[in-house]
Amino acid sequence: MKVTLEAKTGRIQPYLLLAPALAILIGFLLFPLIWNIYLSLHDVSLTTILGDWKYVGLKNFDNLIHDHDFHTSLQVSLIFVGGSVALQFFVGMVLAVVLNQQISGSNTIRALFIIPWTVSAVITGFSFKFIFSDSFGIMNYGLAQMGLEPVAWLSDPGIVVWTLVFANVWHGTPFTVIFLTAGLFSISPVVYEAARIDGATKIKSFLYITLPLLRPFIIINLILITMWSVNFFDLILVMTNGGPLFSSTTSSLFMYRQAFEFGLLSKGAAVGFLLIAMNLVLAYTYIKLLRSQDKTVEIRQ
Repeated sequence: MKVTLEAKTGRIQPYLLLAPALAILIGFLLFPLIWNIYLSLHDVSLTTILGDWKYVGLKNFDNLIHDHDFHTSLQVSLIFVGGSVALQFFVGMVLAVVLNQQISGSNTIRALFIIPWTVSAVITGFSFKFIFSDSFGIMNYGLAQMGLEPVAWLSDPGIVVWTLVFANVWHGTPFTVIFLTAGLFSISPVVYEAARIDGATKIKSFLYITLPLLRPFIIINLILITMWSVNFFDLILVMTNGGPLFSSTTSSLFMYRQAFEFGLLSKGAAVGFLLIAMNLVLAYTYIKLLRSQDKTVEIRQ
C-alpha cells in the first residue's frame, strides 16, 4: 500500500511543480486571449462597456475587411516589419561575426551594444524625434553643414516609415547581436580548424559551417524580432503618432487608437486577434523553413 501511494505521489509531483507556471500562463496568456476573442465577437465601446454587450458574430472582422484605413495600416506594417527584420538580422549578423573574432576590446564593445536594447522604446522614440526633427534636428543640421537641403524625415509620407525603421533597427539590433553571438560561441573552434586544414576559405567556412550550425539560432531570432516588430507601436506613437495622414500607422498602432483613443473596444480586439494570427502564421512559416532545410541536409547526407 505504501509503495502504491509513493508511486501515485511520484506521478503527481511533476504536475504540482508545474502548477505555478501553468497558472501564470493561463492567467496572463490564455485568459486574455479568450477574453479578446469574446470581446471581438460583440459590439462594445467605452460608452456601452457597463451595459448589455450585443453579440454581432464576425461583423467586426467583416468591417475590417472593408476598412480602407486598416488596409493602409497593413501596407505600412509590411514595410515596417520587412525593413526592420531584414536590417536587424543583417546588421546583427555582421556585428556578431565581427565581435566573435579575437580582437582587443571586443568584450567591451559587446557590452556597449546592449545599451540601446535596454533603453525604453519611449525614450528611444523621443531621442530620435529630436534627432530627425524637420526644423532643429541633428540630422538636418549635419546636412546643412555639408551644403545639402534638409529632409522632412518625419513629415514626408514617403520617408517617414523608413525613419521609423532606422530607429527600430537601432533599438532592436543589439538583441540579434547578443543572440547570434551566443550561437557562435556554441560552435567548436575545432570544426573551423578542420575546415582550414582541408583548404576552406573564411567565406566557405561561413557559408558551409557557420550558417548551417547557426540555423536554429537564426530561426528563433527571426521569430522573436518579427513578432516584436509586428506588435511594436510605442516608439511609433511617440515619434509620429501615425502621421502624417496615416502614412506611419502600423496595424498595432491602428489597434491601439481604435480601442483606447476612439473607444471602439470590439474593433480593437478584432485587430488584436488578427495580429495574433499573423504572428502565428509567420512563426509557423519560419519553423517549416527550418524543418525543410533540415530534411534537405539529411537527404544530401
